[in-house]
Amino acid sequence: MVPRLAPRCPVRPFPWQVACSAGAFVRQSTCVGASRTPVWGRLHGVQGTTPLVRRGSSSTSSQAPGVALTCERYPVRRLPFSSVSEDDLATFERIIPGRVITDPEELAASNVDWLRTMRGCSKVLLKPRTSEEVSHILRYCHERNLAVNTQGGNTGLVGGSVPVFDEIILSTALMNQVISFHNVSGILVCQAGCILEELSRYVEERGFIMPLDLGAKGSCHIGGNLATNAGGLRFLRYGSLRGTVLGLEVVLADGTVLNCLTSLRKDNTGYDLKQLFIGSEGTLGVITAVSILCPPKPGAVNVAFLDAVGPAGEDHRGAEPGRLCVQVRPLPARGQALRPGD
Repeated sequence: MVPRLAPRCPVRPFPWQVACSAGAFVRQSTCVGASRTPVWGRLHGVQGTTPLVRRGSSSTSSQAPGVALTCERYPVRRLPFSSVSEDDLATFERIIPGRVITDPEELAASNVDWLRTMRGCSKVLLKPRTSEEVSHILRYCHERNLAVNTQGGNTGLVGGSVPVFDEIILSTALMNQVISFHNVSGILVCQAGCILEELSRYVEERGFIMPLDLGAKGSCHIGGNLATNAGGLRFLRYGSLRGTVLGLEVVLADGTVLNCLTSLRKDNTGYDLKQLFIGSEGTLGVITAVSILCPPKPGAVNVAFLDAVGPAGEDHRGAEPGRLCVQVRPLPARGQALRPGD
C-alpha cells in the first residue's frame, strides 16, 4: 500500500495473548520472567534469554511513577516468547530506519493506559509508516517468536492497548495518510493511524461526515475504532461500524497482507472477511487501512437539552418528517473526575 497524506500462581493466560510463531498470533497497543495484541497485538518469550541492552539509556526500565506493573498486580504468567536482543533491534532499524524507540522516557507514555491503572514494561517501540513495513516486522517477530502489542491512540480505558509484560509496542501513529476520497459517493480510504477528528474535518470540508463521533476523537485512531467496534454518539443514526466499513487491509501474524480494501457498496465475491477483524481487538491481525462510507453532512443541526428521557421521546415524535435524531448524549447530574486533579 502506498501511504499518503506475591507468589505467582499458575493461571490461564489472557485470551488475547498470542504468539507470532508456530501458527499463533498478535493482538488498531515484560517484566523479566513473566506475561494481549490489538495485534492490536502482542508476542513474548523465554527462549532467547539475551537481555535487552538499551542503547544510550540507564538500566532502569520505562517507568511511570505511581502506576504498578500489571504483571505484579495480577497473577498472570508470561508465555514462552523470546526476549528482544540487540540483534533484533538492529534488524528493526534496517526495516524502519530512525523509527525504533528504546529511550525509557519516550516509552513511558506508551507503557501506561489513559486511566493510569495498567502498566507494562516494554523496552521497544516501533513506528512503521506502511503496511509493507508492518508485514516485515511481523514476519520477523513470527520467526523469532517475539511478542507484539499493537497500539493506536492509546485512549482505551481497560488496558487493552498497553503491554502486560515486555511485548514490543507496534504503533500506528505514523500511518496517518488519506489514500483517496470520492467526492460523489463519500467513500474514504485511509491508513489506520489517522486521527478521527482530523478525518472528520477532512470529509466535512467536502460535504460529508464520519459515521461515528467519540469523546476521544482528538487522539483516537480509526484503526482502533474498528478493532474495538466503537459505537459513539452517532450510533443511533448511522448504526454500527460494521455496516459502514466497506473494506479493510490487515497484516496477519506471519506477515501476510490480507487486502480486502474494496470500495464496493455490495460485494458477494467470497467471504466477508473484514467482519472477522472488526471488534477483534487485534487478536487476528493488525488493521493497516480502511475503506469507509461517509454519510452526507446534515443541512442543519439543532441542539436541545432535556431534563428527562420522556420529553425527549415526545419531542422526537413531533419532529418533522425526514428529520432524524443523530446524536443522544445523557449528561450526569454530578460530574466525576477520572484523574486526580481533573
